[in-house]
Amino acid sequence: MRRRTHVVIASTAVTLLSTGLPAASAPAVAVGGSSDLAHTVTLLSGDQVQLSAPGARPVVRAAAGREGVAFRVFTENGHLHVIPADAQGLLSAGRLDPRLFDVTGLLDQGYDNRRGDLPLIATGPAPRAAMAGVRATRDLPAVGARALSAEKSALAGSWHALASTGKVWLDGKVTAGLDRSAAQIGAPQAWQAGVTGRGVTVAVLDTGVDQTHPDLAGQEIGEHNFTDSADNVDRVGHGTHVASIIAGTGAKYRGIASGARILDGKVLDDHGYGLQSWIVAGMEWATAQGADVVNLSLGGADTPGIDPVEEAVNRLSASTGKLFVVAAGNNGAARTIDSPGSADAALTVGSVGREDKLSSFSSRGPRIDGALKPDITAPGENIVAAKAAQATIGDPAEDGYIALSGTSMATPHVTGSAALLKQRHPDWTGQQLKAALTASARPAPGLDGFAQGAGRVDVSAALAATVTTEPASVSVPTARWPHTDDTPVARAITYCNSGTAPVTLTLTADVLGPDGKPAPAGLFTVSPARLTVPPGGTAAATATVDTRVGTADGLFGGAIVATGGGQTTRTAIGVDREVESYSVKVTLIGLDGKPTANAGANLFNYDGVGVYSGGDPTGVFTLRLPRGKYEFDAFLVDSPTNTVQTVVYPALDLTADTEIVADSRTAKPIDVRPPDAGATQVGGTVGLTGKTARGDYGTYTTVDDFSRIRTARIGPNPQNPPAASFVEGTYTSDKGFYDLFYAFPGDYPTGLTRHPRATDIATVKTTFANAAPDSSPSVSPYASVPGVVSSGVQTVVPAAVTGTTQFANTDGGVLWATYAYLGGRLPREYWTPLLKLTPGTTTQRRMNAGIVGPTAQSGPRFGITRSQGTLLVYPGLFGDGAGNWGSSDYTGATTLSKDGTRIGENPGGGLSRFPVGDGSGTYTVAATADRDRGYDLATHVDATWTFRSGPDNEAVPVSAVRFKGVLDAADTAPAGRYYLPVTLEKETGQVELPRTLTVEVSYDEGKTWAAAPVVAKSLVVLDHPKGAGSVSLRAAAEDSRGSTVKQTVIRAYKLR
Repeated sequence: MRRRTHVVIASTAVTLLSTGLPAASAPAVAVGGSSDLAHTVTLLSGDQVQLSAPGARPVVRAAAGREGVAFRVFTENGHLHVIPADAQGLLSAGRLDPRLFDVTGLLDQGYDNRRGDLPLIATGPAPRAAMAGVRATRDLPAVGARALSAEKSALAGSWHALASTGKVWLDGKVTAGLDRSAAQIGAPQAWQAGVTGRGVTVAVLDTGVDQTHPDLAGQEIGEHNFTDSADNVDRVGHGTHVASIIAGTGAKYRGIASGARILDGKVLDDHGYGLQSWIVAGMEWATAQGADVVNLSLGGADTPGIDPVEEAVNRLSASTGKLFVVAAGNNGAARTIDSPGSADAALTVGSVGREDKLSSFSSRGPRIDGALKPDITAPGENIVAAKAAQATIGDPAEDGYIALSGTSMATPHVTGSAALLKQRHPDWTGQQLKAALTASARPAPGLDGFAQGAGRVDVSAALAATVTTEPASVSVPTARWPHTDDTPVARAITYCNSGTAPVTLTLTADVLGPDGKPAPAGLFTVSPARLTVPPGGTAAATATVDTRVGTADGLFGGAIVATGGGQTTRTAIGVDREVESYSVKVTLIGLDGKPTANAGANLFNYDGVGVYSGGDPTGVFTLRLPRGKYEFDAFLVDSPTNTVQTVVYPALDLTADTEIVADSRTAKPIDVRPPDAGATQVGGTVGLTGKTARGDYGTYTTVDDFSRIRTARIGPNPQNPPAASFVEGTYTSDKGFYDLFYAFPGDYPTGLTRHPRATDIATVKTTFANAAPDSSPSVSPYASVPGVVSSGVQTVVPAAVTGTTQFANTDGGVLWATYAYLGGRLPREYWTPLLKLTPGTTTQRRMNAGIVGPTAQSGPRFGITRSQGTLLVYPGLFGDGAGNWGSSDYTGATTLSKDGTRIGENPGGGLSRFPVGDGSGTYTVAATADRDRGYDLATHVDATWTFRSGPDNEAVPVSAVRFKGVLDAADTAPAGRYYLPVTLEKETGQVELPRTLTVEVSYDEGKTWAAAPVVAKSLVVLDHPKGAGSVSLRAAAEDSRGSTVKQTVIRAYKLR
């Protein structure tokens, strides 16, 4: 059984278990759609986090009545987490699901403020009066909980009462993740023996089943819709495909168990997603309706502990004797088994191809707690099966059929095999079926047990076999480093003989190490070496794992193999022989000098291994971590004073067991004030960021006033660790606003005092051209010390429609940019380039003026960059005439090609992440955008960039043609001869003369085009006709590096 652990490693988003689904088949990952510039997520506490642009710095807003609450903000593996100070203790006590504060996860699941409620699962009594806006939507007796709907507008007043009665989980989303494949697993031999699954009921909990398909006609005996979709119709195609693999009639393709009957439980909606509460309710229904085997080709990221769906699998398996067959996941790497495939009782299925080679996408074990998973594999690549009439996924195979790949496709092969076995052995429980299937599985050479479990299902062998084992697989605890003093671990294996004759077995250990070679002799042993199992009886053996043997560390997996009586019985076994690791004992001390539960801590590994989070009701916990260099940060809340203390150990070199004491009393105050006695602080952030080969890490504490935070550095003075910290404060006054930013390379401040003089301050005046009266502009300053540290959390300052004035410090090498958001009916956003300011001077910045068009600039959250094998694309298609990067509310798409072959697409446009690996090549990014005509100008923009890029490029070499015409305040130009200056802008913001340049003009919004003369590659000569309403521009250019751009702007400016 799994137990709760304090370690959280590598939070991930929900995954797809069928790679045929569009979101899984496209190499691009769409981070944010283009149609919404601002995404707001409401946390369980009612507080809100706004991302004013995809990937932008967050804006954290306390809910009404919660002013003054501090927030812990950190990023890890691309996920942004925001934790209110008064939730920290409940998280440390295990009372709240951490996903409730995972902003990226909530956004990925569609739980932003486009949805008015937050779906929850909670133990404890039914909602009462103190829980305003909370209502029960479904009882979940299998897990002693209920599904709830909590109105976001009321959460601030109800969440404490909700959390005080039991544990609260996010009701998170899971997703759907046969021609020759039946023969591959031995099904035809079973059919020839008359075993077809007749009399067996199989539940398919999925997107629905199209029972009108010829391969499924007459197979369905019951259905129920647990989703918020209108009906049981399969509008995705996943469930129909799965069902026909299990029980297809053979009208065209025969399923594994064509004699079985299907219960159709729709638990995934018309987009292929389902809430965890829907899954649990479907499982309860399926077992109550008499299902013998339940197929779950779905899942989501596993988390520490046992979630409600995993608990339902375990409880229902034990109480009903049914078998739950679950997809392992499509994450491909080690330690990525999805939930609920991570449940103890689940028969968890990985995927292999035609030649029994493990599929590249098949999730590998071990489980988060080190236990062995998956249990078995089955064919899951390019499986041809029934297509639902309204299917939206899959590759066309032939009329009425599609091909899909994924562990979703492997799982029904095992479910069908279980149905065949159930027909042969109607009195067997689900766990007996699981044992028989795993015992008879056929292993692929060169794969360990953490990749394939016992091996690929072989149903003909399972039907013929008489010997099974209890347990079906053996996991032993992680063997802690060093291994010279390890204690051998023995596990009993009971061999059960259902036959009528005794079977004599020879027992051996067949285990591979982390290098793919056989484990050293003596590491895995089994005794006796030979035993006889009587008919209808059992015999016992003992498997021993002695991790004192050998020198290699890592995962060892394989099987105890018993051969004899014409059969082979496999019992999967594995152990994690821990790499060099040490214990880190953490004690979190409050202001009263005692350990406090109202605190949490992170340890970030600079070598890229991961982020480890901990907390405990006792205020003391121990983490086991690999040797390496770490950053430690603690967040300690003192409720009586409504303050937080942050304690940071910026450079922990972990080479021995270590104890860290984070004592609130060592923290000192932050006293940073502008030279304006009338200024009022409206935001403050203390942050620390680090860089590794796997990405950036950041941890921030944000407050409304520095009086609420104290800071301390502990440990030795670091010697240039890959981290830096900063203190940033924002203040408003009747003159405008101040932003003060102080960086600390390789260090973290123990308190800070800074009182700059007026002569130390620079002024930035920002004006908005053509801002609509309803635009309610706001600005957010952005500070950066290049190569050291930058702002991490936005403080938003309202601005007048005409503009605003910022005052900023200039010391410490800080550069300044401004992010501006113009809202209203026609929203748009702009980033200015980073500039170094001079004390006592005034810099003018203008935004939102024409001519609007593509920009090549790469900045803090935009442009085209390459890092860690990923091309990040967020093109500025609406840069303004002043040279600011810009975006807008639009519909569009972004595609990426390499050497002429398309490798990914984001049909929504916006920020895209395209995995490209380490290879060099010629890449083409094509982006299009169309805006509502209410925008008047730049109603269509497209750009195509072609460039060479290699693995070491962070900023890729791209350019854009920028037109710099003289326009009036309404962005119009006169009729007649008109000279239009043009430059070629590079990703750095610098300009150059193009190597080649052509320009075309249209006066009928792109219906017809004419070449325009270009003088000296820098001046376009136009003759504006009278009566034309607008000018559209099309250009193509090559820069000095050989990169090219082609771009179009429809209605670039107007004519008068």
